Amino acid sequence: MRHEAATGLWWKYTKPNMAGYTVSWTDGRPWLHNALPLDYLERMIRQNELFGDDVRLLGLWNPQGHDWSIITTQPHVEGQQATLKELERSFIEAGFEILPWRGLGYAESLSVRKDGFDVWDIHPANVLLSASGLPVPFDVMITPAP
Repeated sequence: MRHEAATGLWWKYTKPNMAGYTVSWTDGRPWLHNALPLDYLERMIRQNELFGDDVRLLGLWNPQGHDWSIITTQPHVEGQQATLKELERSFIEAGFEILPWRGLGYAESLSVRKDGFDVWDIHPANVLLSASGLPVPFDVMITPAP
């Protein structure tokens, strides 16, 4: 990941031959696993739709002929660092339901649901708070609710 000051964009590269992570359901329980490239791209679309972001696909990078990475850009977001408890309160105030599962993604991370989608891996390194106290996610997993 790198920040381009002239444009205000963050350039993000997936790990070689990876497409991040996603959450699926089996027997009413969520589980974390490697995402397919389509899962990753759908996650970016959902990020734009649910949170008004402007993540864009730039392409694939294949520097050695066999280790590809997905490249996206995302505008820099402004906000304040928050504790996990503050993030939980901000999502509740924004109309999200807190789900009982923690730690799918980063240890102790939160998960929430709203409008048929689940948002995973909510913790201070992935979500800021706006000046008005709303959550500003920039690196979360978003999946359809079961």
